[in-house]
Amino acid sequence: MREEITITAQMVYDCPAEDSRQGQGQAIHNDLLRLLDADSATGVACCGVTVQHLSPEALTYGNAEARQVAERQSDRILSALAELYGVDSVPDLLTYALCDLRHLADQSTLAFDRHDKNAFQYYRAEKDAEDKESMR
Repeated sequence: MREEITITAQMVYDCPAEDSRQGQGQAIHNDLLRLLDADSATGVACCGVTVQHLSPEALTYGNAEARQVAERQSDRILSALAELYGVDSVPDLLTYALCDLRHLADQSTLAFDRHDKNAFQYYRAEKDAEDKESMR
């Protein structure tokens, strides 16, 4: 009797920075399929690959650049949310966005709290990198 087992693995890929995250994810997915050609001698074969999360280098390694990236991203998200919701109040924008992100998680059958905890870990890594940089 055989069974399928789902694993979680961390891999580091070198990708063109100018590619979108979606483009990088697709390239990584294609490369994983190439790498995971079954070895019939082991009796084990990978029967599927899904790229679920991509983390930029600045977040992964806590580089000093992480804060600059975070500031640019927060400015971009503020502009996008203001345009999307048509309001300027940051507390309102945050509330509306979080509500809609919860709806998105539900629609995608994802646990919002789990991803929120992951996001908090990235946020802490960025803040820690910023704190270390400011102490220099």
